[in-house]
Order: sequence, then C-alpha cells, then structure tokens
Amino acid sequence: MGDATILLSNRWADRRRAKYNLVYIMRTHNRADDKLYRCVLQEADSKGKVGIKLNIYLMAIAGKALKSNIMGLFVLPASEQILFALSLIGRKFINSKWKPYIPDFNQAFEHFCIHTGGREVIDELQKSLDLSEEQVEASSSSLWY
Repeated sequence: MGDATILLSNRWADRRRAKYNLVYIMRTHNRADDKLYRCVLQEADSKGKVGIKLNIYLMAIAGKALKSNIMGLFVLPASEQILFALSLIGRKFINSKWKPYIPDFNQAFEHFCIHTGGREVIDELQKSLDLSEEQVEASSSSLWY
C-alpha cells in the first residue's frame, strides 16, 4: 500500500526546482447528456432539510467520463489507440451491433487507485474499464463494512 502527494505551482521561479513538468491538460464537456442534468442535485426533503440527491445513473456517467478523459489524455500506446479507433469506425459504418473495443489499460498503467465511495463505485469502474479483481483489490479492501 502507498500514497502520493503532488504540489503544483504556476510560479515561474519554481520552474528550475520542479521535478515534474505538466505537459498536457484536458477538460471534457459532457453536459449535452440528458442523464447528467439531474445526476447530483441539492434539494430540500419533505421536512425542509437540504441534502444531496444522487441519481441512479451516477456510476455509469462517472465511468463514461473517466473513459473519455483517459482516451483523450493519450496515455494509451498507439496500438491500443488504433484498435479503439478501428472499433469505433467499424461500429459507425459497418455494423452498429459490434461490441465496442475496451482498451487494455494495463499497457498504460501499473496501478489503479479507485475512489472508495462505496462498492458501487468500484464495481462500475471495474466493469467500465474491464479491470480484474486483483486490480481493484486494494480499493475494495479499504471499504468498511
């Protein structure tokens, strides 16, 4: 088990002391999806207490957003990107019933650290990214029951 901490700075004076250099940053825009509109909503209940309401689509939307960010960051090797692109083109122009290609994220990442907000979060990301039980074991074992 381990953890990591990063301190980011945009001060020019810190440039020569920096161990890492941010090369690329990406922001995705998913608001066009109707399921996102009321995914997380702050509202009052029948007793007037304000709380947060989480929609049942939250986990699927989080997995979709994570996938779009991973593909967009170009962290996958060229071979995986080509296979993904060919799958996408094949589904669009040849047969829309083809199962989409899920990239092998093991070629880009050695370890996975999944937010342990609950069993559902881990299960949905495991399913979306096609991860094995071994890859999500550390996150699963940190849950309290």
